[in-house]
Amino acid sequence: MPTPVGYDFRTGQTRFGGRVAVASSSASPDGGGYVFGDTLAIEGGRFFTNQLEIGVAAEFFTSDFIENAQLVTGFARYYLQSEGNVRPFVLVGAGLYTADDGVGDVYRLGAGISQFVSDRTSFDISFEEQFSSYVTDDLAGEKESDAVNVYLGVNVLL
Repeated sequence: MPTPVGYDFRTGQTRFGGRVAVASSSASPDGGGYVFGDTLAIEGGRFFTNQLEIGVAAEFFTSDFIENAQLVTGFARYYLQSEGNVRPFVLVGAGLYTADDGVGDVYRLGAGISQFVSDRTSFDISFEEQFSSYVTDDLAGEKESDAVNVYLGVNVLL
């Protein structure tokens, strides 16, 4: 039986957090290589039910083939359990992808676990698939990127 650390989520509650990709397949254009620590993200959300959070994330990353890229996405995170110290979740999101040579769209699908260490603080581990497609600035072609990331994060509930 889990230790009841952490308040139950409630409608109207706010969550702020940050995460870093500890493993990412975005090291190559075809998603074939893995790189560590190339991605940093900040995010915030508001609970619309005691299990559904709607929010916004900004993510920044680099790789061997992209010098500078950002994602700005809206997301929905659904917690399968709203109380206790271990809370699994699933996530979907979509938004804007900007790279050093173009702009396009990005789609996110993920799952993870939040481990609460105090009433309002948790650490996360999550796995996320990100698919992006964008047209280059010179309109010469469309690029696609498919990445699988493993994130570690920390969150604070207000």
